Amino acid sequence: MSDGNYIKLYRSMLDWEWYGNVNTKVLFLHLLLKANWKDKQWQGITIQRGQLVSSYGKLAEETNLTINEIRTALKHLISTGEVTHKPHNKYGLFTIVNYDSYQEHHIQDTTQDTPKSHPINTLLTTTEEGKKEKKERRKDSSTHFIPPSVEEVAAYCYERQNNVDPDRFVDFYAAKGWMVGKNKMKDWKASVRTWETKKGGNDGGNRIRKDSEPDPNDLVAQAIAAGVTGNGFEGF
Repeated sequence: MSDGNYIKLYRSMLDWEWYGNVNTKVLFLHLLLKANWKDKQWQGITIQRGQLVSSYGKLAEETNLTINEIRTALKHLISTGEVTHKPHNKYGLFTIVNYDSYQEHHIQDTTQDTPKSHPINTLLTTTEEGKKEKKERRKDSSTHFIPPSVEEVAAYCYERQNNVDPDRFVDFYAAKGWMVGKNKMKDWKASVRTWETKKGGNDGGNRIRKDSEPDPNDLVAQAIAAGVTGNGFEGF
């Protein structure tokens, strides 16, 4: 049985949401250090393991924080369920929730530690879990497809100097839910390059082709096609 001369502090605390808040971290560690490691009687009441009797002024004096800083830090700890506070006339009873998750009753043989030998408070995220979550977030962001706008496709087509019609490209895949066959599109630029290699058609090869026939909407082209030159164009 521990004699109360030390506390255990797990590395998982590095991932704790209040770890970067200095005042909140200082107060929580101070409460861990000051809390009873076994039940004690005090003025006719039982102060249980994981509890302590104190006041804002006393905590401020012991931590070198101001009373307002103590109040704010305590609100943080209460809001996330690490600590409860029961005020009385001249003192307050502070309780560290799930104290046994931080400080076990029995000293464990470090040569026989198992994942179950050190229960972690559910409000803390272990280092390995934190790394896994970050890795999964990076993976999700890298594989999440965002459909391009017509302007983006037009800019890419201009960069590649191809004849792909941006409007047709976007309309075609938007109508298909941005699916390529049975799979969700992953790289729209790759699809643009695929369109470059196709020779027309209505199944994904739609693009502006370099026709030898003049555009019927182009007056100049019509004039040339009709053999009209010089002043003859004026009567067209």
